[in-house]
Amino acid sequence: MKRGTVFKIAGGLLCGAVLVSAWQWRGNPNALWQIVSQQCVPDQQQHHNPGPCLQVDPNKGFALLKDRNGPYQDLLIPTDKVTGIEDIALTRNLLPHYFAQAWKHHDVLSSGLQTPIADRYVSLAINSRYGRSQNQLHIHIACLRPDIFNTLNERAATLNEHWQTLPVKLLGHTYSARTLSAADLDLSDPLTLLNDYVQAQNDAMASYSLLLAPGANGNFVLLTTRLTLREWNLASAEELQDRQCDLMSSL
Repeated sequence: MKRGTVFKIAGGLLCGAVLVSAWQWRGNPNALWQIVSQQCVPDQQQHHNPGPCLQVDPNKGFALLKDRNGPYQDLLIPTDKVTGIEDIALTRNLLPHYFAQAWKHHDVLSSGLQTPIADRYVSLAINSRYGRSQNQLHIHIACLRPDIFNTLNERAATLNEHWQTLPVKLLGHTYSARTLSAADLDLSDPLTLLNDYVQAQNDAMASYSLLLAPGANGNFVLLTTRLTLREWNLASAEELQDRQCDLMSSL
């Protein structure tokens, strides 16, 4: 075996070991589920106060929680036990459309602000099994990074309702994108659309991440990335978001 081949194999194994170690070193992976199931839901039921959550909607099956990481980031979390993006129930119409609910409540980011955050700055993201820290599904509600916002605006005219690989990498990672009409957000769950794409690749949802953002033409843009060791990519679309919301001051 050639020396170069040996180094490539060794490098790949080392890279994989590092990524696996990084994924496993996550603290308490059940923290979000414990907060929602043991505090927010019981407090809402017993005292009509969802604390420490911002809101609990038992009929629609979700809670909203202020994320402790960054001033402008909130989480939508199911009140049912849903492990993550790979949970099979998500693509069998057995659960609510969580992305649609997250978008309907994205103005939670502007709560208490004198100047509301513009809708076009806000995005929703869910990470892959390998790019998350919690084993309870949660959608990150946060602003886009300014550079990502600009890139999506520049690419808007080239996107349509078919998944296509972007010709430019985002933060060094390969992403695919497609559009979704605003009228279809309630009807077409973005997670189902992603699952159709993943199944067509004969792949597994656990390796994928998904982000939804408003497009420049009034539609939504869906972005997905896949676990890719050679890119040091754990498939965490949350990387495209900005918890400080610099868009409010930079544009």
